[in-house]
Amino acid sequence: MLISTSLATKLDMNPLNELALLFSDKILQVDTILQENAYSEVSVLPLISSHIIESGGKRIRPLLTLAAAELCGGSIEDRAVTMAACVEFLHTATLLHDDVVDESSLRRGKPTAHTLWGNQMSVLTGDFLFARLFQLLVHDGSLDILNLFVQTTQKIIEGEVLQISSKATPLVSREDYFAIIQSKTAVLFETALELGGRVASGTVEQIKGLKSYAHNLGIAFQLIDDVLDYTADESGLGKPIGNDFFEGQITLPLIILFEKMPKGSKSLEKLRETIMQINRDQADLKWVQILLSQYEVFSSVKILAEEYADKARYALDVFPENQLKDILVQLTHFVIHRCK
Repeated sequence: MLISTSLATKLDMNPLNELALLFSDKILQVDTILQENAYSEVSVLPLISSHIIESGGKRIRPLLTLAAAELCGGSIEDRAVTMAACVEFLHTATLLHDDVVDESSLRRGKPTAHTLWGNQMSVLTGDFLFARLFQLLVHDGSLDILNLFVQTTQKIIEGEVLQISSKATPLVSREDYFAIIQSKTAVLFETALELGGRVASGTVEQIKGLKSYAHNLGIAFQLIDDVLDYTADESGLGKPIGNDFFEGQITLPLIILFEKMPKGSKSLEKLRETIMQINRDQADLKWVQILLSQYEVFSSVKILAEEYADKARYALDVFPENQLKDILVQLTHFVIHRCK
């Protein structure tokens, strides 16, 4: 899909920054809720919590909750701000656990919590944040919203288990891959926007549109993330390049590469052996990067990501034209063309 000159100009204006500016006062309230509810008399818990909460995240999920609430209701009430904070609490807690499971050393360019305080402390702090999250939800009093968070948490865990079980095997199917990223990435985007629509009393049609937008945006986001793991600059990405490769995670670029390489070729057999190795080094990564480029895998993934971005834009047709809708449309282009 070609991008017009006017759209290219808009892409220079990061839509996440525009959302952050639009909801700057509300995001400050979200941060206050996070800080207050991360407090504990056991001093190490808020210390670890603050390390990841304040580590430079874009707050994209709470921003989307606030945007959905305004799209559906026109004004943002305190409850929408609380739900935005709950979304970020869930995201933060899962990051603490994910970094331990994935043995990640960097998160947003900074040392991960488990590298500083150890696995046990990191996991238990994640558990603490889950407890504080559900305490906020109980105080809110809606069993429907509580159930939404329970279902979301369950799906995220299922996605993580499915991903672990698929590590270091070249037999991961596209179906399994999309099941993983739906559970690990898209579902939290969906929950963020559905929450905003619900607390603003959006119509069934509006909430359906928000969920479709979120689902397709989340898939597009993750597809590009998987490309960046092989192509980005490490200082910009905020984590080591080839992180997925070294952890044995088979993402769509490798799945497509296996599909494109000639069956029975020596290179295909070497690729399979490389993936099955317990230890992979920088030379292995470089060789795989060359193959990915040679077989034009990155462009294939980006074309697919653009298809999901198109679906996300179409899902917003349920809403009238306004500044906020325009920013959310820009966001679908931004996730495709970002470099970190």
